[in-house]
Amino acid sequence: MRKGIAYFHIQLKRVMKTFPRQAAVNLLVCLCVGVLAAVFLRDGILAGDSQKYRIGVVGDLSSSYLGFGITAIQSLDDSRFMIELVTMTEKEAEESFMRGELYAIVELPEGMMDAIESGRNDKPISYIASQGQKGIGTMVMGQIVDVASTLVTSSQSAIFGMQTLMLERGMQEEFWDATNRLNLLLIELVVNRSGLYEVEVLGIANGLSVEGYYFCSILLFLLLLSGIHNSQLFLHKRVDEPRFMKSRGVGAWSQVAGEYLAYLCLLLFCTALLFVPLSFCLEKELLTIPEWEGLGAEPLSGFLFALLPVMAMFAALQFLLYELVTGVVSGILLQFLCGLGMGYLSGFFYPAAFFPDSMERIGRLLPTGQALQYVDGSVAGEGSPGAVCGVLLYLAVFLALSALVRRNKIGRG
Repeated sequence: MRKGIAYFHIQLKRVMKTFPRQAAVNLLVCLCVGVLAAVFLRDGILAGDSQKYRIGVVGDLSSSYLGFGITAIQSLDDSRFMIELVTMTEKEAEESFMRGELYAIVELPEGMMDAIESGRNDKPISYIASQGQKGIGTMVMGQIVDVASTLVTSSQSAIFGMQTLMLERGMQEEFWDATNRLNLLLIELVVNRSGLYEVEVLGIANGLSVEGYYFCSILLFLLLLSGIHNSQLFLHKRVDEPRFMKSRGVGAWSQVAGEYLAYLCLLLFCTALLFVPLSFCLEKELLTIPEWEGLGAEPLSGFLFALLPVMAMFAALQFLLYELVTGVVSGILLQFLCGLGMGYLSGFFYPAAFFPDSMERIGRLLPTGQALQYVDGSVAGEGSPGAVCGVLLYLAVFLALSALVRRNKIGRG
């Protein structure tokens, strides 16, 4: 036990000699990532919230009712905040669509209003979108066109039915007044339909906002790949060094524990140093996380404490991967491929809900998936006992495997 503690002190002194350089590398990498993330969030995702879907309207626009309807949608309806309808010729619409200036084209067939007025409804509206646009946006736009068509035909049927009943009962005097009142009632129903529902935003994934989700994902990804620029701490050993320490009374388990804890201290110190500029950015509102809105940098101290199990697990994973190889290139390559692959499957780059169900389940079961669920829950203020148990279980497995591999190396020597 005493020799194991002494070995840990030796390893701690060794790794702390690299602390200034490691801290500088971490700060530089995080600065670059932070700038890119800020540009991505502000000019990409967040800016997209204020953009509208531009849809070209072509075809027979001679009817005054159509002109009035398009103007009313653009002026009164809630959809004007999401959709911009642009009337144009078929050639103009095709050219704009090919240039990517239009999201879709709505083509109104000739004689559509006459067909509606006569009750035939045999002139369907065409909604044109590109093959590559299949997704939630296209589904929403298609549903909007379908709802608009249903409202028009249903409204027309209601008006014609009422007019037929009034004429059969000899109510010619009230005919036009009742028609106007029913039209106004239907228009009011469409314009005020937003009062029939309440929108609740659950976040991009795991209940987090875009900023909160990518803050956790980027931080975890940097921790996951931190073993790459720490490679010299693991790959300098000769094969006979573990045997020599074994002859001095420091067994495989003590060697792994001493080296691992020393590396974990380095990782903790570097992460704590990163939180200094991060705290400044949150305090000055240069970085905003909606889940911590109005709290400044206060949540960071608790978040750093909550991050400890994940740091310990990632450090153990990196330690195990380096134990499995002997060369510098193979060790760095293994770290990069494992980190990139597991990070992708677990949703570090895109929310895992975007993937097929089988991939999503695999990603959640991976160490990175458990870490992301745990950290996301910490930011959202919601406990995740299952993820905590998963992180701790992986930590124990990685350390045990590292010790077994080290003992096997000593035995082979």
